[in-house]
Amino acid sequence: MSQLSVDSITGRVSGSAPSLPNGAVVTGVVTATSFSGAVTGNVTGNVTGTATTATNLADAANITTGTIAAARLSGTYNIDVTGSLTGNSTGLTGTPSISVSGVNNTGVSTLTDTRLASIADKTTLVNGNTVTLSYNTGGGNVAICTTPSGPITLNVNGIPTTSDFDNRAISFAVIVQQGTTAYACSSVTLNGVAFGSNATVGVQTHISYTGGTVGTGNTSGYDVFNFTGINTVGSASTTTNYKLLSNVNGDYRLY
Repeated sequence: MSQLSVDSITGRVSGSAPSLPNGAVVTGVVTATSFSGAVTGNVTGNVTGTATTATNLADAANITTGTIAAARLSGTYNIDVTGSLTGNSTGLTGTPSISVSGVNNTGVSTLTDTRLASIADKTTLVNGNTVTLSYNTGGGNVAICTTPSGPITLNVNGIPTTSDFDNRAISFAVIVQQGTTAYACSSVTLNGVAFGSNATVGVQTHISYTGGTVGTGNTSGYDVFNFTGINTVGSASTTTNYKLLSNVNGDYRLY
C-alpha cells in the first residue's frame, strides 16, 4: 500500500479539479466548501443546505426549513411543529390527520365537521348603554352590560360580506345586570344597518320577538338578550339580507 502525503491536489490544467473515476475511500473528515451531486447511503450528524428531495429520513431526524408547499409532501408522514405554522391546505388530499397542541388563529378556518371537547366564549364587559362587538377581529359574540342607565344598543361590526359567507347564521348575546330599573336591548345594528324593535310590514330590518312582544328586562337580576340573524336571501353581500330573531331569558336573581 502506498501513501500520498501532500497539502493540495489540483487538476493537470490550472484551475481544474482532479477526477477520481473509481471513487474515493475516506476514513477521516471531508471538508468541502460546497457539494454538487446525489448522496446515497446513510448520513450521520448534521446536514445543512438546500435539498430538492429527501426520502427515508429517520424518525429522529430534525429538519429546519423555510416554507414547504403542501403539494411537495407525498406519501405517509407525521409532522410535529414547534413554533408557528402558517399557510393553507392547498395540495393536501386524502384523509390527513394533523394534531396540533395549540392554535392561535387570527384568520378564517372553514371546517366541515367541528368536534370540540370543551369551549369557552370570549366576553366583552361594557359599562353603559352601548355594546360594540367586532365580529372579524376576535371580539367575541357575548357582551356583559353591568350598569345600564337606559335602553341598550348592540352594534356588531366586521360581519363578512364576501361570497364565502353566503347562507350563514350569526348569533350574539347581551347579558344585562339590571338595577332598580330594568332596561332592554331593543336596538341592534349589523355593519351599520339598524334593526329596531318596531316592526314595519314589508320591512325586513327589524327585530322579530317571540310572540311579537318586544323583549323586556327584570329589575335587580340578570337578563340574557339573545339574537340570531338568519340569511333569508343567501347572499352575504349586505346585512339587510338577515332576519334578526330575538328572545329573552331573564330574571336570574343577583343573590
